[in-house]
Amino acid sequence: MHDQDKTTRMFELVEQWQQSGLSQKQFLLVHDIKLATFGYWVKKHRQHQMGEVGFAKVELGKGVSSTARIEIELADGLVVRIF
Repeated sequence: MHDQDKTTRMFELVEQWQQSGLSQKQFLLVHDIKLATFGYWVKKHRQHQMGEVGFAKVELGKGVSSTARIEIELADGLVVRIF
């Protein structure tokens, strides 16, 4: 199975589990999947839904004083202020 095919299949299984109303353990028994393997794919699915997770480089333009105030508003509404 190709990587993209496997990813698509596992994401489909994660979505089926989320809609099933079953516990992970019950769902995994039916589909004969190991808990650790499924946990990995649940995490990957969550990251995929949220988009890229990581750091972004922020550069201050020329002429901006070192006392500039920076505000970053995240997708979940959290605001980070740097003074």
